[in-house]
Amino acid sequence: MTTPCEVQLYAADAKSADKVARLIEKNTRRLEKKYNFFSDDSLIAKINNREQAIVNIDKETHHVLSLVRTLSATTQGCFDITVGTLKQCIKQTTVAKIEACRARLTPFIGADKWRLTEKSLHFSNEFVKLDLGGVIKEFAVDQAGEIAKNENMAALINFGGDIYVNGNKPDGSPFNVAIKNPKNPQENIAILQLSNQGLTTSAHYERSTLVEGKSYSHIINSNSSNASSSSKTNDKVSNTSAILSATVISHSVLTSGIYSTSLMVNANLVIEGDINVVMIDEELRLHQNIF
Repeated sequence: MTTPCEVQLYAADAKSADKVARLIEKNTRRLEKKYNFFSDDSLIAKINNREQAIVNIDKETHHVLSLVRTLSATTQGCFDITVGTLKQCIKQTTVAKIEACRARLTPFIGADKWRLTEKSLHFSNEFVKLDLGGVIKEFAVDQAGEIAKNENMAALINFGGDIYVNGNKPDGSPFNVAIKNPKNPQENIAILQLSNQGLTTSAHYERSTLVEGKSYSHIINSNSSNASSSSKTNDKVSNTSAILSATVISHSVLTSGIYSTSLMVNANLVIEGDINVVMIDEELRLHQNIF
């Protein structure tokens, strides 16, 4: 997963905990190998390097893509796995070449450029590439939580800040999870309590590439050359106050991840349902619907 992965398990004995930990590791490594965007041997590479417009897929891949399509449809286009098409542009050596590459490929991306049937994935053009980098790690954390849940084991799974909490601590109290200060990630700016919930935080500061003094975030906005943000939740904030990070808490890490990424693209996005949001602006003010 190219990120630190931590699993805390609360079991009656070490043997039981070791069994669950091994199951989680095995499944996580399987998913990483299967959906690695940068591996020529992965399933996603075979899909992206297809020679035909129709690609047969297995049940698990169909399930993942169905979840992504359903959730993405509620983000007004903010979350789009076809932005993987633009990833190759960052290999260019100048800003002008990167922007030219993105301008050339942008017409070929979008949710309407792929569709699912019962056993197949259909593409409208040869250029579009799917990137599940913002999906599979979150899906892996959810599955790790399910593995712990099936063994009736309280757990905190943390894959690079994508967190799922199963149950409570042995004393019955919820788990405490910190949100980083986006201007100083070594400091915590807030503490949240979780129980049977998934949490993700998206921020431009986490991963970016610098080219000729211009920073390109790992969060790519399919509606423009790069991601930008304003703000949202119960209290709308002026567009002049940029959002530096967005944290979302929901029933699953995959859901939280798609929405936290989307909020970094459009912080005024309206999110329905029992989902909690905490956003931090450039003045380190918190905008939240948790009270």
